[in-house]
Amino acid sequence: MSRIVMGRTIELHYQSPNEMVAHLADAVQTRTFFFETAAPPKLDEVRELLIHVPWLGQEIRLSGRVTRVEGQSPAAGVHMTLQDGPHDRIALLGEVIGKLRTGAILEDTRDSSASSSASLPPEQRIRAMSSTLRAMLAAKANPEERLILARDADPRVIEFLLKNPSLSLEEVRRLVSRLNLHQGHFAMIARNPVWMNDELVRATLARNPRLPEFMAEAVLTPMSTPFLKSLAESMNTTAATRRVAGRILQTRGIVIAGRRSY
Repeated sequence: MSRIVMGRTIELHYQSPNEMVAHLADAVQTRTFFFETAAPPKLDEVRELLIHVPWLGQEIRLSGRVTRVEGQSPAAGVHMTLQDGPHDRIALLGEVIGKLRTGAILEDTRDSSASSSASLPPEQRIRAMSSTLRAMLAAKANPEERLILARDADPRVIEFLLKNPSLSLEEVRRLVSRLNLHQGHFAMIARNPVWMNDELVRATLARNPRLPEFMAEAVLTPMSTPFLKSLAESMNTTAATRRVAGRILQTRGIVIAGRRSY
């Protein structure tokens, strides 16, 4: 959600590139935009606008004139006409919005890193990015970058990495063992038939302690009886996974944990 800081200068902060695009893309074309604030400026008042673009380490300074104010505090709606500022032009904002929309912002980051230091290791370059920018990169990262991003602790990075069309089966096999996977990650993996038809992916998922019990049934059902017995009898798997393995074995006529097998 965007954050508006009111003062003589109105500061616009955004949580993500998509949020910034959604709020300001039309403003570049129409030169008007809307926001809510508890301290609205007066009608026809001109204020400096400071637009923060943390993904580029950049700030854009424009101006805005209040054309309409709807309602009163604590959430008055303010309509402003966007104007060139003393420092920057609206065209610059348009360029930034375009880069955020197309993902070209990532190429800017790569180019700036390369020019600042020809020997800068990829891992150092990626770790210097914000978590949002790392997530954006993950969706189109090359093999070297994916190897680094696969170790990222931010769940959003893993989510976008799983959306990368170039992600190999071998990389997925490594990813499914991650302990920071959540239900959304498991659902993405389960929807991919190529991944779920791979026995190693299924076996690794089965041993991941974060796998929800309600998803374990679909993961374990195709597995071999010896594998299920090893899961059901192992104390290194979760109680939920052992229960599911035991239920599937029972449907095959096999009772475990000291019970009669037949």
